[in-house]
Amino acid sequence: MATSTTTLAAPTTAPVVRRRRRRLRDAPTFALFLLPAVAFLALTSVYPLLYTLRLSFHEWFLNRPGTAPAWVGLGSYQATIGDQVFRTSALNTVVFATGTVAAELLLGLALALAVSREGAGIRVVRSVLLVPMIMTPVVVGVLWRILLFDDGLINYLLQAVGLPRILWFVDPRWAFLGVMLVDVWQWTPFVLIVLTAAIAALPSEPFRAAQIDGASRWQVFRYLTLPMLAPVLLVTGLLRFMDAIKVFDTIYVLTNGGPGYATEMLSSYIYKQGLRYFNVGGAAAASWLFLAVVVALSVVIVKARARASRTAAV
Repeated sequence: MATSTTTLAAPTTAPVVRRRRRRLRDAPTFALFLLPAVAFLALTSVYPLLYTLRLSFHEWFLNRPGTAPAWVGLGSYQATIGDQVFRTSALNTVVFATGTVAAELLLGLALALAVSREGAGIRVVRSVLLVPMIMTPVVVGVLWRILLFDDGLINYLLQAVGLPRILWFVDPRWAFLGVMLVDVWQWTPFVLIVLTAAIAALPSEPFRAAQIDGASRWQVFRYLTLPMLAPVLLVTGLLRFMDAIKVFDTIYVLTNGGPGYATEMLSSYIYKQGLRYFNVGGAAAASWLFLAVVVALSVVIVKARARASRTAAV
């Protein structure tokens, strides 16, 4: 019995060994082809990243002629964390990302359920809904700056229905709400695309069984559609949140962080520290604090995707 087992196992393990030897033999060739890409990435990404890390432990103002980076250790990090503007921009970033992502998930799910049916009219509607996502952030910012201007189209429509004008770029609360509305308008189509594909991939058997059992539309959505879409919603929300905290272009064009610091985000704070106030050390320290948050979110996304995959497999 043992002899027959050994005989059966030998043909199975032999191809595996041959494949491993072939990989080891071809490894130098693979490395040679990968070397240009690795060298390019090291030159354009890794080196600047490490140089920024070095600068974050120094104090250096580019607008002071004849000065060189001075070692301050964690001084730049302490000064950045103690800066009230940095704390305000961090809070604004969290509130902005949380609010916009929640609204985008709700609207994206509602639109995906509405356009998940087939038909020529539905395909046209899908195409129209994707237009905001195709536009570049700078164009979106310019467009909505014109629309939200004191005498722009939005205020004209508000006055047409008997409502007062809103000074979107003067009132801090309305300014913050305005930039959130613009982000929701631009990126809800991304959620729509993902959820439409997820709905199309759902198995039809549970829905047919629920229809036969007389379940209402709300019951089908509550007990079938939503639980099946939960992994996709989780991963989509985390991806959008990680992208929303890095927002810069649209807000820079719309409000430039104003009025005051009402719409100041971490990205615009870092930009101003480095390129407006020439505080290179402070900008580098803020960048690395920001990077730590993004890396932490990336780890959460990887774990969430793994958990969602295991749940879907079960």
